Amino acid sequence: MTRTAAIILAALAVTGTAAAQDASDDGWRVTFGAGALYAPTYDGDDDYRLSLLPNIEVTYSDVFFASVQNGVGYRFINTPTLRAGPIARIKFSRNEDGEQAFAVSGEDSDDLRGLGDVDSSIELGGFVEYELGSVTLNGELRQAVSGHDGWVGDLGARWSGRGDILGRSVAWSAGPRARFVGDAYNEAYFGVNAGQAAASGLPVYDASGGLYSYGAGASLIAPLSSDRRWALVLVAGYDRLTGDAGDSPLVQQRGDDDQASIGMFIARRLP
Repeated sequence: MTRTAAIILAALAVTGTAAAQDASDDGWRVTFGAGALYAPTYDGDDDYRLSLLPNIEVTYSDVFFASVQNGVGYRFINTPTLRAGPIARIKFSRNEDGEQAFAVSGEDSDDLRGLGDVDSSIELGGFVEYELGSVTLNGELRQAVSGHDGWVGDLGARWSGRGDILGRSVAWSAGPRARFVGDAYNEAYFGVNAGQAAASGLPVYDASGGLYSYGAGASLIAPLSSDRRWALVLVAGYDRLTGDAGDSPLVQQRGDDDQASIGMFIARRLP
């Protein structure tokens, strides 16, 4: 799964969290979802594929959350304006054969052949969110203990609100975001050593860390039932790869530093 796709799918996971917060009683909540996402086949690619993706999120009260897209976290600090705690995320492997499990359109990319696989990465760290009225500032810092073995930092701001569309009350959010990464992250995904250069045809390239990307995302959540257990989720996002990631020969010769995604999902909250 690409980084753009993972960020966009987080909007689907937020649906379950928002539903839990809207509930009058505290306890366990499970949200199931599925839908279609149109996104680059890998971070930096210029070819896009349509994927059908499932999602499930489990929350407890307003403190614990767990999903593939949103990670596993616990709000040790949980006030109306400030939330913070530990978080764990998984970044799935990137296979040089270009195979994607949930893709339903397009062909497997040959761009990565000769570059080797990057194993799935478990990233451990912490998060913080601070609310300023209708704007939420958020940040995360994580260190991978497998896979790319680098650190990742995310910063963002989200402007949220509610409105009426076609007689239905909808929730929306939009805002900018940026990602910073360490040397090991960029080297794993965008570096090209001598052996990889010989096998792939790309020039040798030593990738260092720094600002990885910047962009923006938006989501719209519309209830489909009177009890608000069913919801339609529309998501869209754009990110531009920059620094050593954007300058990589993989991106410059075979891909594109402009990355966009769009998706539509249906979510069902239980109970």
